[in-house]
Amino acid sequence: MKLFSSLSRKLVRDGAHIVDPRQAKSPWLLILTLTSLLTFALGCWLGGRVSPAAAPATPVAATPGSASTPVALERMGVLVGRLQSLEADTQALQRMLEQNRQLRDQVSAVDPSLLVEPSTRGAQGGAWLPARSCNAGAASQGLPLRMLGASEQVALCLRQQLDLLLNRVASRNAALMAIPSLRPVEQARLGSLFGNRVDPFTGHLAFHSGVDFAAPTGTQVHAAAGGRVQVTGALGGYGNRVEVAHGNGLVTRYAHLSRIFVKEGQVVTPGQLLGAVGSTGRSTGPHLHFEVLRDGQFLDPQRFLALGRLEPERDGQARD
Repeated sequence: MKLFSSLSRKLVRDGAHIVDPRQAKSPWLLILTLTSLLTFALGCWLGGRVSPAAAPATPVAATPGSASTPVALERMGVLVGRLQSLEADTQALQRMLEQNRQLRDQVSAVDPSLLVEPSTRGAQGGAWLPARSCNAGAASQGLPLRMLGASEQVALCLRQQLDLLLNRVASRNAALMAIPSLRPVEQARLGSLFGNRVDPFTGHLAFHSGVDFAAPTGTQVHAAAGGRVQVTGALGGYGNRVEVAHGNGLVTRYAHLSRIFVKEGQVVTPGQLLGAVGSTGRSTGPHLHFEVLRDGQFLDPQRFLALGRLEPERDGQARD
């Protein structure tokens, strides 16, 4: 009796296969090799895609710095230029202040009332507040560009304050320099002085309203201070004369001129040529009659002029 039926034989015949071990290994090795190659290729492809994107990370981070560096350098150059300008103007202000001090000393020796002080006009008031400082924003913390901006603001504030000081000192010096303190005629001898004297025409006591400078006809006559020519031409006993207004109520008069070189309304500087010595009008000879008036009142010119080196005129000539 057989143990297996035909069904068993069918199973063996249909489901059993004979495989050679050498033939079984080859497909798996091939599949494994292809998988490895594909994995390696995929890794290389992914690496190529990631690296270029990561590489520019450093330049991108440096781009803002590299772009801001030229701007910062340019602003630093401008700031250095402003500081150099401030330094130069500060030195000029020091010189102007020294000149102001010397002028004030000279004017005080003549007449302290001539010193021009700023006047307060109109009602004033308000709460007291401390003065603002230019370096209030210098303590700014943060980025270098922000600190640079604060320095620029400080430099601008200093420039504005320095310009204000320069203008004030220049105006004050101009007012002081408008006081007639220059001798109108060089190389001249002193004739009649200011005050009462014996009149050369009448022989009686009379008031002499100025100072006479004896000099040859044609000798140059210069402005004793800067100002504006307010009138020229003949005026009675003064003959040909020039009058210059210097502000603060001061006027100088130059009389008995033979020639006049300026016009009415003309602005003149200290020492500028005005005319030439002559003997026009009520005069006994060529000389300059020089007067100083304040608010229409005669003042002694010797209070303004340095006459110590002049030799007195003793021959009785060149008087009016």
